[in-house]
Amino acid sequence: MFTTPQDPSAKANFATTSRLLSCLVTESLSRALYLPLIGFEATGFCVLLSGKVSSQQPQPIDVPYKLSDILAIVLLQHIPVFKYDGADPRGQEIGLLDPMDMVPLVLEIVEGIPDPNSAHFELGQSLLTLLSGPGWQFPNAGSTTILPSPDPLVLWVKFAKSYDVQEEMIKEIAEEFESSVRWQKYSYEHPPKAPLFSSSSVEWEQSIVEGHPTHPMHKTRAFLSPMQDISPGSYDLYNPKLRFVALPKSNLDVTYEFEQLTEPLHRAAAEVVGKVLVIPAEHLVIPVHELQVAHIEDKFKEAIIYPIEYSLPLLAQQSIRSVVVPNVYQTLSLKLGVGIKLTSAVRTISPASAYLGPRFSAQVVPALTMDHNILTVAKELASVVSAHPENDIAKHCAAIVREAHELDSESRGERLIVCTALVESGHDSCKNEEDGHLPAVIRVFELDTEEKRLKWLDEFVSIFCKAFLPSVLHNGVAFEAHPQNCVARFSLSTKQILGFIIRDFGGIRVHPPTLLRTTGVELDAVSGHSIIAPDLDDVYARMYHTVIHNHLQQLIRVLGLHYNGKGWEIVRRNLKENIPKDHGLYDAWLSPERKTFFGKCFMRMRMQGMYRFHLHGPFPNLIHYRGVAEDN
Repeated sequence: MFTTPQDPSAKANFATTSRLLSCLVTESLSRALYLPLIGFEATGFCVLLSGKVSSQQPQPIDVPYKLSDILAIVLLQHIPVFKYDGADPRGQEIGLLDPMDMVPLVLEIVEGIPDPNSAHFELGQSLLTLLSGPGWQFPNAGSTTILPSPDPLVLWVKFAKSYDVQEEMIKEIAEEFESSVRWQKYSYEHPPKAPLFSSSSVEWEQSIVEGHPTHPMHKTRAFLSPMQDISPGSYDLYNPKLRFVALPKSNLDVTYEFEQLTEPLHRAAAEVVGKVLVIPAEHLVIPVHELQVAHIEDKFKEAIIYPIEYSLPLLAQQSIRSVVVPNVYQTLSLKLGVGIKLTSAVRTISPASAYLGPRFSAQVVPALTMDHNILTVAKELASVVSAHPENDIAKHCAAIVREAHELDSESRGERLIVCTALVESGHDSCKNEEDGHLPAVIRVFELDTEEKRLKWLDEFVSIFCKAFLPSVLHNGVAFEAHPQNCVARFSLSTKQILGFIIRDFGGIRVHPPTLLRTTGVELDAVSGHSIIAPDLDDVYARMYHTVIHNHLQQLIRVLGLHYNGKGWEIVRRNLKENIPKDHGLYDAWLSPERKTFFGKCFMRMRMQGMYRFHLHGPFPNLIHYRGVAEDN
């Protein structure tokens, strides 16, 4: 009855809607109540309340919720994670609602005469009957109807007005949702080929169908003026060109050997053209993304922009701005500042990030406690950024040279796969296969039984803990180990997990006193940098969100090991094996009293215009999750 919609438009609307509702509930922006449902292909449904009543304590049963108090109704195919201290007498309060909990059907209660011939008439009548008891007060059944919600924009505007969000912010976020739906629709219509284990690392990077599992702007692509807007399909973001500009060295902040490391790039471009690239005295040639040329022309009048004939083909990784340069760089890649908003962040490179990356790589990484056989840090070797006094302008002219261990992995007998790609599904089928719809991790590693999935997950989590916990435990340094930043290393011959590569330092968390005490290294970062943690609890919070709430949760759900609790049992066991009982991290994560833990709030941050500094709220602590009995 409730099958996943096949129409790309409907699928794209639900992909964004489900993520929006997930954030509203999990971030406690909208209180959500669970009620069981019998006789339909759903375990139950949740009622999301509007912002004006969600911000208050639950109303007593004799103060009923009215029609205007209901934001939406969502059918659920699985029982969600409840709040441990829920106190609403009408139903169990939901603490964490994931898109994978949901049936692809979102409904709204509106005034109007129900149509007996509508597709959801019977369901609507059943829901209204269940919501006719104490604590609810709607107009009589003959003048109230339940209809499918058309798209996320309608729900967003409805919520935002009830939450008193400013009109300008409502409009901005609505445009981002519209972009997310548009680009997701195109992705469904033109899915990438299903990657094979034999596929290159770049092919895995470019195999993303949906992306972030819970961020409502997961597919947003907003091109900042003076860039021209790009419609899906009119430009290949995965195959751009590298252009070159030159600026006076006196107008730039250069870290380490940027000039020497990038010289092979413009030399290769000149060889293709057959003409020397003329570089004025005391100028530095900077490689830039071709789309960024518009920003360079607009903001840096002193820049020399070389003709388009001096360009090189690029292969973009998942982040769009990180690129490899075929036939020129064998062990290096580039991170380029690009004025495109992906999710909620503009993908430029701030002066603080350009300053930090190479210094952190050279000074801190070698001193950290880690097993180098299991974890490899992709070091940032050099950088350049404009010295313009306004950071919002300077960040548009920046680039970083980074190690790229993926490019020569086969010579080491390894297959490197970005972890986001493991949980993706909905690919175009392989030549000799018809299972492109399966999650890649299940298809590629042949995890066709629960026993195989449990064994695979146990090995993955064991290596993951050994890779990423030591620097937290010993040095107060948490890498931002979410799936886009993590590249898993597998044996080419056995497919066994060997370790990880971690890249990007923009979201790490460092407690400088602990780092200094344990390594003798003083963090060299711009004062007030967003990576600096005021205490170790802040380090643990960043690690929890990226590792537990984001990375491992999605993997466990995709493997079918969430609702039965078996995946989380594996996580608990491995954490206990790697975290000493007398360590503060054990108390923070594993203490039975820690029923909630701080999670990153995407919608709260977006409504406040934040992306570099994070807002956290109390999420159910999934480490203690033990599954649900579906028949209850």
